[in-house]
Amino acid sequence: MRTIPSRAVWLALVLLLSVALAAQEAVKAPIPASVSHSLDGLQKTGTANGVFHIRPLGSYFWALEKSVYVNVAFSADLDDDAAGMKERIQKQYDERIAAELKKLEEINKKIRKEEDKKKWQAPPLVFPENYHNLFMRVLKEKRVVQEYRARIPFDGTATSYYSFGTILEPGDYEVHMDICRVDNTLDGTQIIPLRIPELRLSDIVVPAKELRISAPVFYSEVQQLLQPEVRFTVVKNKYENGPAALDFFPWGDKPFRSGDKPILTFFVLGAAAAQEAEPWNISAVLEIRSSKESLARFEPVQLANPYFYQPIEFIKKDKGQASPLAAGDYILAIELADNHQGGQSKGVFTIPFRIID
Repeated sequence: MRTIPSRAVWLALVLLLSVALAAQEAVKAPIPASVSHSLDGLQKTGTANGVFHIRPLGSYFWALEKSVYVNVAFSADLDDDAAGMKERIQKQYDERIAAELKKLEEINKKIRKEEDKKKWQAPPLVFPENYHNLFMRVLKEKRVVQEYRARIPFDGTATSYYSFGTILEPGDYEVHMDICRVDNTLDGTQIIPLRIPELRLSDIVVPAKELRISAPVFYSEVQQLLQPEVRFTVVKNKYENGPAALDFFPWGDKPFRSGDKPILTFFVLGAAAAQEAEPWNISAVLEIRSSKESLARFEPVQLANPYFYQPIEFIKKDKGQASPLAAGDYILAIELADNHQGGQSKGVFTIPFRIID
């Protein structure tokens, strides 16, 4: 059984995130003129140029006190381009060294004494730490509200996707991206429409007769960062909630197998908060169904704050005995009840899933 921080700790985390991310607003770097022209053209025409085949892959949202932290995921064909740039740098280095050695050879032909001949040690070849930079603008109602830049990581391992995080108020936005080679020889652009839900702390704590949840997300793993990030950062193959010092590894579109235990997360909206040390008291009952047949019903989970974080076990219960689910289509049903409102405030939610073996 996994647990998440108490209400006091959770609120402190929300406040810490708000402060840290507000400070991040000041960490801005100028955008080169060539990239600025590309972004201006993207805004004017609304048409991406297709270079690097940049593709949006969705977003993940985290509640803050007065705003929402959003991770934007995207893919781009950068690994082969970086490898090509590395080969080009190697070739230019080899040609430069060969030219220097040839000049040295010509000089030494004119020197008779061996001890007087010139010697030269070639400098080591140093490859850049990254081969591409990302420049990002966020627009609301055609007005630029954010502008950041960051290196795109390259470590030689295969890239499934990249992501970056920022903070925004609920509403509709456009994210304008420009990915540029570090030598400014080529850049690609893309526009990502973005709708930020009402997921601020002020939205979560408003009591309602019918509970709601944010979009459920499955993760394969959540890790603690050694230190929080306080600047705009691009990462690969994960979502990084930098100021909270958490790395999220989404399950993505991988199929489930009977032995998997993915972590299910979502925020609960509409539960009443009492004036106590642990003001939330939410019950969550999980059930696995095949059509309308109940296969497994689990013991209630008590939530002391409005964030559900629980590994899901794909099993069938029969006469007290548990066995793995067979391949097929199932439904995960979640029943929520707010105990501060006498259990009268409820919500029932279903998540379809498939087991492949």
